[in-house]
Amino acid sequence: MRKRSLLGALLAALSLLQACAPGTDGSGRFDVAADSSEVLGQVGEISLIERSGRTISTADMLGRPAVIGFFFTTCTTVCPPFSANMRRLQDDFAGTDVRLVSVTVDPERDTPEVLTRYADSYTADPDAWWFLTGAEDQIYSWMRTSFHLAVDRLPDKDAVLGMQVAHATRLVVMDATGAIRGYYDGDSEDGRVRARKRALYFASSPRTSPLPLLNASLNGAATVLLLAGFLAISAQRKRLHISCMIGATLVSAVFLASYTLYHFTVVPEVGTTPYNGVGWRKAAYLALLFSHVVLAAVNLPMILRTLYLAKAERWDAHRALARWTFPVWLYVSVTGVLVYLVLYVWNPVGA
Repeated sequence: MRKRSLLGALLAALSLLQACAPGTDGSGRFDVAADSSEVLGQVGEISLIERSGRTISTADMLGRPAVIGFFFTTCTTVCPPFSANMRRLQDDFAGTDVRLVSVTVDPERDTPEVLTRYADSYTADPDAWWFLTGAEDQIYSWMRTSFHLAVDRLPDKDAVLGMQVAHATRLVVMDATGAIRGYYDGDSEDGRVRARKRALYFASSPRTSPLPLLNASLNGAATVLLLAGFLAISAQRKRLHISCMIGATLVSAVFLASYTLYHFTVVPEVGTTPYNGVGWRKAAYLALLFSHVVLAAVNLPMILRTLYLAKAERWDAHRALARWTFPVWLYVSVTGVLVYLVLYVWNPVGA
């Protein structure tokens, strides 16, 4: 009973320490936006041993963004969900230069051989996910001074295997220069998602989806068909006009399906691409995006109504509504292409 009481008190103290750490709000939750320019510190010097036996210094960690966390292999409380989140991050970062770094806080037990077996149990890629051990006093000092995270070993007489070290389980995002860019809950899904988005912001080769380009291409095709349909009806070529407008409708329908697929499947996993411009450029982009989204929503029922009136051969009503539907539809299609160009072609490099 005395051991359990001591352990509970220690864990409570650690929670208080985490809540008081730099960069966190009163609830103990770090909240650095994915595209924030905020710097929370600098990773200090240390020399550790990777599970392969290779010596890893702070200098070896630079040059690539990383997600760093602390654990130990016999931990039975917070470490299993932490390592499971790291394993999911390995999949999230596939195809990028983001590295994962797991540092043991129980180096006496966690030798390179033990870390190798533990890493294998998570099918860890040795090039993408390092497992580090070293001198306990150096690791604890590094954790406290560089990362401002709590860690403490229970006295042997009070220790229970699996709970012998009490420690913070933050996912720490480091950029390629060694600057600390964010802290996130290491044992929650929300923390993993936030850490992923933050780290991908600093990746030099972020994972991409072909859907934004496809969507822009569909908007471009709709633009061409709309203009062709307008020219055709102006020349009284009604059959060509009908064919062009049916084509524009089909292309826009495919775009809507692709856009929905992108936002419900890709965005939750990869996140959105932020616009890095500032000042008037940022304001102009937001105005462009806002007008595109609002008019796209307004335009959909207008298109359906205009098509219905044509089908019903109510030509006077069709022409009256088409005078509004056409320019709005054309604007939405053109700005859809422009939004893609601004985000993926003309976007300034992030800070």
